[in-house]
Amino acid sequence: MTRRKVLLMRHAQSIPNAPTDFERALTSQGRHDAGKIPSNIHSHGWKPSRIMASRSRRTMETVELLAEYKEIPTEPKDELYLATAETIYQFIESTLADETLLLVAHNPGVEMVLFQITGIYHEMPPGACALLSESNGSWGCERVLRPDESK
Repeated sequence: MTRRKVLLMRHAQSIPNAPTDFERALTSQGRHDAGKIPSNIHSHGWKPSRIMASRSRRTMETVELLAEYKEIPTEPKDELYLATAETIYQFIESTLADETLLLVAHNPGVEMVLFQITGIYHEMPPGACALLSESNGSWGCERVLRPDESK
């Protein structure tokens, strides 16, 4: 049976101000948290096979700090910058059979699409990652990993 999985992640913590929102960089805490994300994901038996991320500075910095995933090419996507839940869902639905997609985007779209999928509100602080899987044509959330719960 083929199975599709998505690691839906909100970028790590970023500075509050920059010349433009698009240029906001990660804070030192955000850089620290981003470095812990792969081991947290691996501890649940997941590993991405493809990465898509918003082109914003904070999302691209988050992906760059996922050192264990350096061999996986990142596909920057303009459409993921401040994307709506509907747009994020289109990316989730584009996941191929037997693929695990890491999708790095922004709130409120991340929380909203997670609510649409599960019917339950899940808080997604910076650096949080929801483990989504498809079963019988429906997406569900197996777990939400948060930076403050990392090893």
